[in-house]
Amino acid sequence: MQIVTSHVNADFDALASMVAGTCLYPGARGVLPSQVMSGVRQFLSIHQDLFRLIPRKGLDLDAVNSLIVVDTNNWKRLDRMDTLMDRQGLEIISWDHHMAGTTIVSDIEHREEVGATITLLLEEMERQQTPFTPMQATLFLLGIYDDTGCLTFSSATSREARMTAFLLENGADLNMVSSFLSNTMDESHTRVFSDMLAQAEMLTLGGIQIGICAIPVQSGLTMLASLVEKYKEFKGLDAAFGLFWTDQSKAMIIGRSNPAAMDVGTVVRALGGGGHPGAGSAVVKGDDLERITEKIKNLIREAGSKPSMVKEIMLDAGRFIVRADQTVAEAGEVMTRTRTRALLVCEKDRFLGLIPESAVARARKKNRLTIPVKGMVKPDVPVIGPEDDTRTAAARMDQSLEGMLPVLAQGRVAGILTRGSLVLHMYEM
Repeated sequence: MQIVTSHVNADFDALASMVAGTCLYPGARGVLPSQVMSGVRQFLSIHQDLFRLIPRKGLDLDAVNSLIVVDTNNWKRLDRMDTLMDRQGLEIISWDHHMAGTTIVSDIEHREEVGATITLLLEEMERQQTPFTPMQATLFLLGIYDDTGCLTFSSATSREARMTAFLLENGADLNMVSSFLSNTMDESHTRVFSDMLAQAEMLTLGGIQIGICAIPVQSGLTMLASLVEKYKEFKGLDAAFGLFWTDQSKAMIIGRSNPAAMDVGTVVRALGGGGHPGAGSAVVKGDDLERITEKIKNLIREAGSKPSMVKEIMLDAGRFIVRADQTVAEAGEVMTRTRTRALLVCEKDRFLGLIPESAVARARKKNRLTIPVKGMVKPDVPVIGPEDDTRTAAARMDQSLEGMLPVLAQGRVAGILTRGSLVLHMYEM
């Protein structure tokens, strides 16, 4: 088995480089460290199933014969990979832009002093004409921008600028990128934040508190998303929208929310932007600030009055179910055939819990594949009801290690909601 991994407390460059590694090396699985940066965690809570990633927890390293390490070159920075250090016959491939502190001796090394590791992998992907999706392009651009301060750090090179253009040409979404990047406030940001506190308008919708800040700002002011997040937290709001009008007769709309309270992605997508339930942004031209503000209010009211129900987007659970008396080996065969990371375990009509892929791996290692799945069921898992709305589902999905929510009605399985189906609904694909 070939795996791609990176350092603990993974940032966007590390995550992007892992995903790029799975593109460059067909069949390789990205192994996500147990600890990641908060922005990365928020991004993955919605998008993880769009990438070929598995969690480090529960991964059996015995089958690993090829290790690809990205954005680090030190064994101590990896997540519990010590058993691989002295493994005979292990192939090690490294991609990194850090030039010091090397403790990993690689068979093949790609290490150059550029602004971000993802740049090196992207150049190779361009050379090999490796295909990737617009969502992957967006993540790759997040990796470049996060490590180079949107190309403003002295470490940024012309190679990052060229790869930025390459990604934009291939579908990278700048609205999505800006919604996940933040920065500290300088004097200009402090003045804008003070204006937000003084001029914001409050809107209450079904008990949800929403702040709307519509103010003019100087053209070229960056990192406005962090101000909206700080404003929401400072005022203790469920959601906040910043409408920033520049001297170029355009407005940047930035939304932040608690996904369980409001889906800001619905609002910004209606304005031609992009985002997910907790964050999104759009650019509006050719209108004045007052009319844009009124349009935002109407969209907020529509989004709050017509929440989508789980029953409208849930999948048939049939192919995800195994009986309690089936063996763990049979469950593993179903997972392989259906390419799922977990299965629902039922006894007659009663839902017992899940059997995850990691449980099958443990049983295989201990030669216990012939025991019934009932003996390895994981009972304490997050579930959802068919009448719950998708905002609740998005918040609860963040608690699911397996990326799926059993949909239960009176204790019986009515369907299943996967992270992938939820993402497709959110982006209206």
